[in-house]
Amino acid sequence: MWRSRPSEALIVDANVILSAVLGFRSRPLLEKVSARRALITSVDVSDEVRRVLVRLDPGAPVLGEIAGAILNSIELVEAVRYGDNIAGAESRLRNATASRNGSTDDAHILALAWTYDADIWSHDRDFAGTGWPSWSSANLAAALAEEAGAETQPS
Repeated sequence: MWRSRPSEALIVDANVILSAVLGFRSRPLLEKVSARRALITSVDVSDEVRRVLVRLDPGAPVLGEIAGAILNSIELVEAVRYGDNIAGAESRLRNATASRNGSTDDAHILALAWTYDADIWSHDRDFAGTGWPSWSSANLAAALAEEAGAETQPS
């Protein structure tokens, strides 16, 4: 039993999108989640996904096409929308204990989550210890399956 449900909108990290682009098992989960929740990410994440795919296989436009289709199904937000929250997000990530590396690279994800009051969907441990809800793919899938089961139960 989950104590809380995933928020109605989820901020999606680049690693989740890359998993869906590169792995056939991850793509159906992204489709299921997008049918139940609004998916939002930053333009920075979109750029990161494209950079990683070019490094992985610069001659394979198929991956770029898959990524483009996935990114077209996710609301992309410009930095100007969440920019006021970046400094606070950097501070929170720097002080989080989970990754213990002080990295602030994903401050835009946390700032975007604050802006939209939305949980984060990521495979990173960096968000643990920030005080903001984040979901791994496995836990998100389980929570949504439980939620769907509860919706079909007679009251």
